[in-house]
Amino acid sequence: MLISGFTAITNANVVQGNLFEFLRRPSRVSVAVVSDVVVNPGNVFTFQMGDLVVATAALVMPKTVNTATSFIAGVVYPDDFLVQNEPGLANDRLVLSITRAAGNIMWAVQIIEVA
Repeated sequence: MLISGFTAITNANVVQGNLFEFLRRPSRVSVAVVSDVVVNPGNVFTFQMGDLVVATAALVMPKTVNTATSFIAGVVYPDDFLVQNEPGLANDRLVLSITRAAGNIMWAVQIIEVA
């Protein structure tokens, strides 16, 4: 499963309210967060699965993002995925918080159920 979106504001959890906010089965999770501006120290993200913080204050990488077309076309696996194949358990909550200082930020979460 792949869920994704854009944000132009600081967001406490972009996955909140999504059908896949909680893992249904043991899974491998990968996360990409990219921006349409050069590296900005104010554009960071934190990713947490259950009680495990996988990435904290990680820089959002720059990438040419075309907002007029499908946003998934802008994310390349594995190049843009800073978090890759992290193991998660059933019922773990995914929290992807994004702090934005400039530009538009595109995010994607890939979930591969393994059991």
